[in-house]
Parts: sequence; structure tokens; C-alpha cells
Amino acid sequence: MKEYIVSRWMTSPVITVTPETSLEEARQLIEAHHIRALPVVEDDKLVGIITRRGLLRLDLSFVDEGSAEAGAPHEIETMREVMTRRPITVTGSTSMAEAAQIMLENKITALPVVHGEDLVGILTNSDVMRFYTARHQDIGAELLIRDYMTENVETIEPDGALLEAHRLMSMGHFRSLPVVKNDQLLGIITRTDLMSSDPSRRFSRNQQEESMQILTTPVEKIMSAPVITVRPESSVTEAAFLMMDNKIHSLPVLDAEQKLVGIFTESDLFLITSQKLNN
Repeated sequence: MKEYIVSRWMTSPVITVTPETSLEEARQLIEAHHIRALPVVEDDKLVGIITRRGLLRLDLSFVDEGSAEAGAPHEIETMREVMTRRPITVTGSTSMAEAAQIMLENKITALPVVHGEDLVGILTNSDVMRFYTARHQDIGAELLIRDYMTENVETIEPDGALLEAHRLMSMGHFRSLPVVKNDQLLGIITRTDLMSSDPSRRFSRNQQEESMQILTTPVEKIMSAPVITVRPESSVTEAAFLMMDNKIHSLPVLDAEQKLVGIFTESDLFLITSQKLNN
């Protein structure tokens, strides 16, 4: 059905950069437009992509041992040096179920949509969320969060360092990290929070001491609070609308005693979408 293909739900036109776009300009575009990925286009052809997660990995390399060598983030000048080449793509006729499955399996948040080599759109997590809430909310109304949430949630304490949050999120491919003390949820750290505190944008290679001061800052200083949450008995549809309406990508799950028992993310919703459309 036409309603179930990528061309119906993709974002178009697309905000893009060229291989010669500066790293700082790309950061500004991602933050100003609240997007997660920028396709890199040369002569109207898709040649790469840069993501919010990729930029955070650059931030980590800035403070890793040996970051003062060539290739540290503050020495990188253009997208050509950091973009992911030959990104995974789909076409406008790809089904939404297949696109959601590709995003899940590859742990990516955006899929450039191409016609031949030409970029015609981009499908993001937000587009899949919009598709779900528009077409499948009745199905989700019967599904409960407790059956689909991720348990054994990775967390950080409020006095944990910003650098620790960086590394936990990078290694685990997390988009958010609940801040917890004594089983009580105090806040949440997101990739947006981390980008706003990025030291590699403020300091040059001979100012490592100042940048490390930022990265040892307790996460409670920059975490988002209060946090929008759901209960285990909440419906998947309720969670989907909460995420879409509030432009967030995960929901901590609290029990009746307000203890963190899980987290429900866009990836969990994508899995449901893929399963239901393929059944």
C-alpha cells in the first residue's frame, strides 16, 4: 500500500552539507534544526553522512590519550575528514517495516532516501514515530509498556562525571542515560545535553586542563529534570504520543514506588512497528 512506503513519510527537502562544510557549521546546523544527521552531498550526489552520535565520538577522542596528535577534533576542519562514506540508504518505494528494521539492526537514527545516486529525502526516527502514531495507535493501545521496555537500565549517579556519561552512551549506543540515586530517578542526560557541553568546541590543544574541568563536571549540573515517565501498565500508544509531542526519544519506566524498572525507547517502538507490519 502507498501509505506504507517511505516516500509517504520521509522528510523532504533535506538539510545537507558538502564535503567542504566546516565541523563547526555542521554542529550549528544539527543544534539549530534539532536534527540527528546531515547527509553530505557533492554535485547533487550523496557521498556521506555525519550524525550527532558521530560528533559525540569526536568529542571523546578529544580527551582520550594521544588526542593532541593529528586527527583530534579541534584539528579536523571539514566533513570530508569525518563523514561516514557510503551510508546505508533506502528508496522511496521501500516499505516502512523494512526501513524500521534496517534502522534497528544497524543502530542508526536516519536513512537517506535516494533515487539512483540523487538524494530525495531522509527518513528519521521522528518520521517512523509519526507513521506509527498516525497508522497504528489502535494496535499499540492494547500493548503494555512492561512487555516491551528494556530492563536492567544503564544509569549514572548525579555526581558521575560528564566524561563517564559520554563513554557510557557511546559504548552502549544509548541516546539517553537516566540519572539515579538510591533507586530514585533524578534526571536524564541526552546526546543534546552532551553536545551543548562539548569542550572540543571551546578549547584548543594547549588548553587541555580547562577542557578536562568541563568533562569532570557532575552530570547533575547539566541533566534534564524533571523527567517525563511512564508506568509499566501504560500503553505503547500513550508512550508513542508522549515521545512525539515532547520531542523526546526515551521514557524511563517507574513503578508504583517511583523506582526505575525499565526504559522504553524509539527502538522498542520500531521493533513493534516492524513486527506488526510484517505479520
